Amino acid sequence: MVRWTWGCVGVLLALSLAACDDPPPDAAPVSPAPAATSAGWTAPPLQLPIVGPGDPCPVTEPRPWSDSDLAHRVLGPGPLYPVADYLAGGALQLRDEDREPDGTYTKKVRWIGSGYTGPVLVRAARIDAPGSAGVRFSYTGESRGDGYHAVLSQPDSDLPATTTVSGPGCYAYQVDGATFSVTVVFRAVPATSDPS
Repeated sequence: MVRWTWGCVGVLLALSLAACDDPPPDAAPVSPAPAATSAGWTAPPLQLPIVGPGDPCPVTEPRPWSDSDLAHRVLGPGPLYPVADYLAGGALQLRDEDREPDGTYTKKVRWIGSGYTGPVLVRAARIDAPGSAGVRFSYTGESRGDGYHAVLSQPDSDLPATTTVSGPGCYAYQVDGATFSVTVVFRAVPATSDPS
């Protein structure tokens, strides 16, 4: 009789423990945590170079890109790169038709991601004088007060985007992810007509 009682108690105890693992019928289902989100990740502070009056803009040199179907040249060490092909003559060419009603200029500058998945924050600023700048990916992410946030879900990304600047000058992007932080410097200049 004692064996049976302890056996019943053991079965009842096992059943009650298993029942405790199940949520009550009216509880909301628990969603699995996303594999790559910006939750819990804090980007480093914005630390862009400063260019003094009359000093040359320390432009990041373009480097060749291996897949010429995507780009010929990119800027920076990556793994998220602005495509240098959009900066004719090494600079963002500002035309009258690029001017927004608020006086800023918006230009297409595509980005390429290679070998990285996870959160990114892209910030931009003028570094030689007062002014403003920003980046916006066309199909992913969102603008927030501190820059443009996105989560890259594929290790290789082709990201149509625009860069907005307040006018001619020296600018920099700070590109941050969970495993990297890089700065890319570029110029914006008034477009010149092509002599050819």
